[in-house]
Amino acid sequence: MTRLLILATIILSVISYASAQIVDTLNTPIGPVTQGAKVAVTWALLPGADAGTATGDLSATDSATKNVLSIDPAVPLAPKTYLWNVQVPPGTYTLGLNDGSGLKQSGEVVVKAPAGGAAPAPAPGGDGKTAPAPAPAPAPPAKGAPAPAPAPGDGKTAAPSAPPAKGAPAPAPSATGGSPSTPSTPTGNSSSTPAAVSTGSASSIFPGFDVVLSLLSVAVAMSQF
Repeated sequence: MTRLLILATIILSVISYASAQIVDTLNTPIGPVTQGAKVAVTWALLPGADAGTATGDLSATDSATKNVLSIDPAVPLAPKTYLWNVQVPPGTYTLGLNDGSGLKQSGEVVVKAPAGGAAPAPAPGGDGKTAPAPAPAPAPPAKGAPAPAPAPGDGKTAAPSAPPAKGAPAPAPSATGGSPSTPSTPTGNSSSTPAAVSTGSASSIFPGFDVVLSLLSVAVAMSQF
């Protein structure tokens, strides 16, 4: 009697297992696939199996670390296809679909990072070949801002003088300016020569000389009588 019970249990287990199995094989997606892409995952059902509303658990197993990443725990089996939004890190994976009777696995699928990723810029001068970027030019002064003060005097550029205060006396002429005319100094061996007197008529020297001469002539004439 005990043996009959054991045999009946085994037969029922096989029947239940066969009735639960729906998926025959899980196909391998064409790769490599790119992160962020949407890839169609397909499978085949057992002949005569009725998937109905049955669902399965779709996952991805990392071939290097053996970590299992869940993709969708409730995938409808009847459509025999699923659109996978690839969100796993780059690497090599094996897809698995469990319909309740066991895990059906695909072949290996390579996932790569999207193309066009920006490479990190090297540090300036870090490899001894890349020259550091030149410093940016100083910004021009804002409109209306005072002009920057000139550098300390280098002996060539004279600073502009401030205008004299109202009512202040005019500054003395610079010592380096034009020299005033200096009167000539007579030498030691030159004798002073008086200015020559014009030799014109005596009347031009003494205005009353003609009158005196006339009076003398009259006096001489009278003395003869």
